[in-house]
Amino acid sequence: MEKRKAIRKKKRIMIKLDQTSAILVDISKDGLRVSSGIAPTHRKVNIELNNENQNLNLEGNIRWIKRKVALQKLYEIGIAIISAPDSYYQFIDSLQIQ
Repeated sequence: MEKRKAIRKKKRIMIKLDQTSAILVDISKDGLRVSSGIAPTHRKVNIELNNENQNLNLEGNIRWIKRKVALQKLYEIGIAIISAPDSYYQFIDSLQIQ
């Protein structure tokens, strides 16, 4: 049973999470899940997403952090979007069509 009201779309691209490189795992209008080697130290984060020659700057709140132990130390991080430009929502809509 799906707990989220927004549909998540799998998308793997490099992003910046408070100036630290991270990998976007999935994305929706309300939030995203990222994977990073460094866990954020505060709840509010700045996210920079590069979408085809356009940088999207978002603000989000950390909702959860899970440590993944594999070949290297990784963290999966759930982030709720609190501020985003209109172009972010247009980007999400374009992913739903594909």
